[in-house]
Amino acid sequence: MKTTLSFSLIIGMLLVLAASCNTPRYVYSPAAHNVPVLTKKGDSKIGALYSTNLTGEQKLNGEVIDNRSRGVDVHGAVAITDHFAVQAGYFYRWEKTTGGTDTATIRYNRNLAELGIGYYLPINEKKNVIFQLFGGAGLGKFSFTDNTKYGFNFHEADITKIYVQPAFLFRSKGSFTSSVSLRSSIMQFRNIKTNYSASQLDDYNLDSLGNRAKLFFEPAFVGSFGFKNFPGFRIEFQGGLSLLASRKYLDYHMVNFSIGTWIDIGAMIRKNKE
Repeated sequence: MKTTLSFSLIIGMLLVLAASCNTPRYVYSPAAHNVPVLTKKGDSKIGALYSTNLTGEQKLNGEVIDNRSRGVDVHGAVAITDHFAVQAGYFYRWEKTTGGTDTATIRYNRNLAELGIGYYLPINEKKNVIFQLFGGAGLGKFSFTDNTKYGFNFHEADITKIYVQPAFLFRSKGSFTSSVSLRSSIMQFRNIKTNYSASQLDDYNLDSLGNRAKLFFEPAFVGSFGFKNFPGFRIEFQGGLSLLASRKYLDYHMVNFSIGTWIDIGAMIRKNKE
């Protein structure tokens, strides 16, 4: 009896230890912020950014894990009046996680398209400080495949996103604009399909994913600058965080860095008319 009890305790301890060393299954990656520089009717933004979490190999529970996130964010916006604008965006991520005690190779695909409407307003006499507030919704799909020494699994979910994004823009005397954006994203995971067992879903913090919407608070700094001889052309860079507001723990990517270019067609047209 004592031998059986001791054996059961050892097995239980090993199971707990194994669960604590699981390679993460990331349910979410933040998108780059779409913060257009709008000052009047006709101003616009069409561009794309390369995005990454800047992560390679790292140690987790004493094991080397490679958590790479790469992707593209496509942004568009246009001021339809001197105070109102519309925006649209497309988010795509290809990611891979390898390593861990289970020798996992996990490949992710994330796609999401969104549409929003916003209001912008200069808040000082020089009109070099601008407040803007955008809000909108998006639809997409997140999925990943999971190859480990224990076998093959998959997980996929339809995504509904609702976001609110206030931002403050600061324009310099030159062509540089810096922005502080404070986006909040509500993510609903729907129509989940997977061949994970119930115990695996619990081990990987996926068991409650579809229960209720998840709220992420996502502050970011965005900078962009143009060139005097190339009106309407700008280079943009940004860095942001994503912080989950939930009692239930989930594995997700917390950091996003992006760099890319965009053009203001309105500025180009006005320049050609001069």
